[in-house]
Amino acid sequence: RLRPSPPGRVAGALVLGASASPSAPPGAPASRPMLRARLSAALAPGLRRLGRPMARRTAYTGSAAEALAQGTAGGAKKLSEVAKVPLLMKESPVRVREIWLEQWREKELMVAGTMAKEEYNALNANATACPMFIVPVPRGEGFMNLVWQFQGDAFIYQTIDAFRQGNSGQVEFGWVMFTELLDSHNLALVRGTLQSGLLTRTEAAKLVRLAREAYMDDATFKWVRKFNLQAREFDYEEYMRKHRPLERWHAMDSA
Repeated sequence: RLRPSPPGRVAGALVLGASASPSAPPGAPASRPMLRARLSAALAPGLRRLGRPMARRTAYTGSAAEALAQGTAGGAKKLSEVAKVPLLMKESPVRVREIWLEQWREKELMVAGTMAKEEYNALNANATACPMFIVPVPRGEGFMNLVWQFQGDAFIYQTIDAFRQGNSGQVEFGWVMFTELLDSHNLALVRGTLQSGLLTRTEAAKLVRLAREAYMDDATFKWVRKFNLQAREFDYEEYMRKHRPLERWHAMDSA
């Protein structure tokens, strides 16, 4: 993890572990038009200086359904759709983690990990209250910005342009938390799927790590909270200058 005192440890492509969570502010999940309005309000002061969109490595093929968002037709919503749950139930938490990571290790378009129950509960509460944030991804000498949205137990990632245009079918990456083993094994299983050629598998894994940090680290969550609940007070340039997300991104290469 990229915090000064990392509470977890790397598990496969993602991060395993939990930490104390900041308290989630109250509030019902926002509608998509409201989220678009928040994005516009939060980024309006520095919109011209945002990273330019980069050319895709391949033609777009993704969709919100394929990004595994719960409540969206076509996405894997249950663990039983991707794994043999009765067999996993017989194994220890340690063995379940090993099986899960091994199952997806060689899948080029997928990343996988596990999450402790305590982290899942805290992340779910915080992400439900503050379901959206922006993340800069390095590209050459510059960067591009993606927007993530939390929907049920899943995150989906879009370019800023796609999100602002309301194009729910244009998704670059999505990851889901399967919760069937929370009570029996104190474990949530994480699986992410690349939906286009815009991102690499390594970049996808970093996006998952950054999202988990965003909701579990007080210093990061304060920016997420302001972005969602006080959008007009969110200063994009201040966030880039003080929080230094690009430096955090590069630091993961040696983590």
